Amino acid sequence: MTARQQVYSCSVCGQIVAVVHQGGGRLVCCGKPMMLAGEEAAGAAEARRTVRQEPVAVKSVPATAPHWQCSKCHYVIQAGQPPETCPSCHEHCQFTDVTCYIPECGFAGMDTRLVG
Repeated sequence: MTARQQVYSCSVCGQIVAVVHQGGGRLVCCGKPMMLAGEEAAGAAEARRTVRQEPVAVKSVPATAPHWQCSKCHYVIQAGQPPETCPSCHEHCQFTDVTCYIPECGFAGMDTRLVG
C-alpha cells in the first residue's frame, strides 16, 4: 500500500514518484515494482546511476498542476503541460488530462474514473 508523501524510484530508468493520494497496490515502472526510498540496496542504486547517463533535474510541481495520462502506456504524470515524449515508454504520445474537476473526487488529484 502506498501512503501520502512516500517517495518511490524505478531501479531501471531512475524515475522518481512522490505519492499524492494514498492507494492500494504497488507502483510499477519499466515493468518492475518501484522501490520505496530507503529500501534500495546500494547495488541497485549504483545500477540505476549507470543506466541513466543524463543528470536528473528535480522540478517542483504545484499541487494544482493537472494530471496527464499517456495514450500508449497509460503512464500518469503531474505537470503544467504534458511532455512531448512520454517518460515511461519514450514515445511521442497523445496525453489526456485526467485531473479531477468534479466534487466527487474533491477537485484534487486525478479522476480515477478517467484513468485506464
